[in-house]
Amino acid sequence: MKVVPAFYMLFFALMTTIPAFTKGMFKLNYDGQFHLARFQSIYEALAHGQLPPLVNLIGLSQHGLAVNGMYPWLTGLIFVIPKFLTSNYLHALFLGFILLNLVTMASCYFLLKAIISKKWVRFLGVALYQFNAYHLSLMYSRVSLGEALAYAFLPIVLLGCLKIWKNAPFGWAYLGLGMGLIANTHVLSLLLAVIMLCLFEIVRAFKRELKLVELSALLKAGIAAILVAFYSLTNIFRLSAANSMINPSGPWLTIKPEALWTALLNNTINEDPLSFNMGPLPTALVLILTIMLFLNKRGHWRIWAGLAFTTFIMTFSWFPWQLVGSQIHFFSIQFMGRVLSFTSLFLTMAVASYFEEERFNHQILSYCTVALLLITGVSAVHTYHSTQTNDGYKIWANSAQIKESIFHSFLSSDYAPTISKTNRQSALVLSQGVTLQAKKQTYNKMQLRLTTKSERYYQLPLARYNGVHYQLVINGKKIKRLTEKSLTVFLKKGNNTLTLSSTAAGTDYLSLMVSVLAFLLTMGIIVRPKELSWFLKQKFAKK
Repeated sequence: MKVVPAFYMLFFALMTTIPAFTKGMFKLNYDGQFHLARFQSIYEALAHGQLPPLVNLIGLSQHGLAVNGMYPWLTGLIFVIPKFLTSNYLHALFLGFILLNLVTMASCYFLLKAIISKKWVRFLGVALYQFNAYHLSLMYSRVSLGEALAYAFLPIVLLGCLKIWKNAPFGWAYLGLGMGLIANTHVLSLLLAVIMLCLFEIVRAFKRELKLVELSALLKAGIAAILVAFYSLTNIFRLSAANSMINPSGPWLTIKPEALWTALLNNTINEDPLSFNMGPLPTALVLILTIMLFLNKRGHWRIWAGLAFTTFIMTFSWFPWQLVGSQIHFFSIQFMGRVLSFTSLFLTMAVASYFEEERFNHQILSYCTVALLLITGVSAVHTYHSTQTNDGYKIWANSAQIKESIFHSFLSSDYAPTISKTNRQSALVLSQGVTLQAKKQTYNKMQLRLTTKSERYYQLPLARYNGVHYQLVINGKKIKRLTEKSLTVFLKKGNNTLTLSSTAAGTDYLSLMVSVLAFLLTMGIIVRPKELSWFLKQKFAKK
């Protein structure tokens, strides 16, 4: 990447991030507290030269839920690394968003660089993907940092697909890397990306474009993705196989056109699943390109425009997605607005391909479009940050308040053990007559003060998972036999001290080593394809 693209990406990153931190505050919600509690646990563990345990012992209602194991965190290092540079929680979060925005734009830039020759068209495409209102809402209203990271890596997945379809060398490495990074980020985004990939290949099979060499590349990409995400996937598999848990769920909420229209007119990024949108200008571009499909019968841009419109319209309440969701029990998409991540990617491809394929120069129009995207995007973030909105729990937090919210963050029953495989209710129950107060919370130890009215056994809302190493100490006495699913302990009358500890297993370090080595090898193949190709030719030539 040359100096000029790096410069405008840094400028875009600053313009995207600064409005969300004006007046020394960040507007935080429940999801934001959830992710920051995860990252605090990971930071503390790494600062002590260890891996975090599979259970999170910092915040999240002090339930000790298997968040670190079930919610991949490796790409979340983007938000963890800044914590090593500053002790100010607000500054670390600001730097994390700068890094996230730079990674998002860099992956989009490399995708466009592979297919677009005009530099000013790449500039337009990067701006369109970056200042998309859905992307801004992921970061600053929903604070869904896992999905925002997955959004950053989607262009790498599509780049891998394009290279494989063109039979380019090492296309499988790009696809494997992109899918592996998403698997290390957000499981639901991974499932949606797999569905997208399968639909692509089904269409190619019907068009008789699917060849054996392509299947071989897809197989290698799958193996590479599994190895890159080996640490995350093995943790999820181990916990899921040994325990019955409550997975994040909810109805398949759809976008209501009337709510979408209001949001577009007001240029809002509120945390409202019924009005999730891409912003007024990107939405207008989807409709304009859709109309042009009937007027212009040539160009590859038509494929991407058709995909953009299809994925956009399928998020609407016109379709009975709730009925589909009621028949699918192994996962929940929760709200169809998530599909807008793919719409944004397809729209970026459609617009960039259109400008690339047109013979006459559109640079002035392109720069005007970038300026409008910048203005509407920055305005949406600033307005959301500066006003009181009616879209759920929100607080404006400075550094001290962010720290406070991390250690007192809330999480109800996600990943909690269930009573049984058939009874999917949470097994976490707090007996009457006992109160809990958190006294100390670290990455591997949680200390609670328990106050009781009488001496007897009490059930506590502390999760207990098979396959996780625990150490429980009550009033200075180590408890060797632990109850299953949740902890039931004998407490004396009055004040009791309970300390619950957990450590990462030795196999976690081995699986992480596999992921790191696979990532480095895949990156090496991508960065040095010519040198690697020459090396392989020389090696086989000698044989």
